[in-house]
Amino acid sequence: MSEKSNLAYWIALINEQFHKKDYRHACDLILQSLANFPSHPLLLDRLFIVDQRWSIPIVGSRVHLTIPGESDFSFLQQCYANEEFMEQLLPMGRKKQSSESIMFVLRHNEFSVAQSKTMHWIIRKEEQVDKPQVLSNNHLKPIGLASLVDIQIAHRRAELLIGIPDYGDRQRASLITMLLIFDFAFNQIGLHKLTSLVLSNNPHSQKSTEAIGFSQEGFRRHHLRDPKSRLWLDCYENGLVEDSFRESPVIARLSKRFLGRDITLQSF
Repeated sequence: MSEKSNLAYWIALINEQFHKKDYRHACDLILQSLANFPSHPLLLDRLFIVDQRWSIPIVGSRVHLTIPGESDFSFLQQCYANEEFMEQLLPMGRKKQSSESIMFVLRHNEFSVAQSKTMHWIIRKEEQVDKPQVLSNNHLKPIGLASLVDIQIAHRRAELLIGIPDYGDRQRASLITMLLIFDFAFNQIGLHKLTSLVLSNNPHSQKSTEAIGFSQEGFRRHHLRDPKSRLWLDCYENGLVEDSFRESPVIARLSKRFLGRDITLQSF
């Protein structure tokens, strides 16, 4: 029996590349090994971590989700400096980010799922540009942030975060962003569940979260502490599993209206 027909041989090679943080080579080895061991759960878990689809921009109807780059440095600085916005996006305990730390992350953002079990996007909105020197009629304006955090590889689960500071941009773009991430999570990358925590003092956000398809699964009393007031805060725990996503008439209707297709349909 050759070495290449031995699963332990492939696992050792793949683990070595993960240890070296050479995730691109690891991805190539995983794809090769799956030819000999198709659908092996350990190999599929490894592939999920370094899947190249994590790095592909998500394009919707006038809203795009792009991977942050060095050109986004100023926008990210503005976001992190907006304390009210950041507390809504990442409630309680968000550390202030220095310019150096922001730039470091932007320069080392490839394979972020492998490095930090997170995935971040810049939300951009298409805008008409009437300047003759601009070749394209559409300009992508950064308007917010979206993330999948606490990505659980074995359980195919992640927490969804979406934040758009300006109210004028927020209404339509928030919904489209959520639909795009639903499509990516359940139809592209293969997540089984999305979760969302909402502070109890934000009933509008909780109502919107449930309206789009999430179910309230729990109520966490005194789960977070406000660093300024030192008061303990409650929060709602919400979840959306794939079966509920597939069966949701609301998501089907909204995705057909705003994305031009029914994202609840299973594609093969």
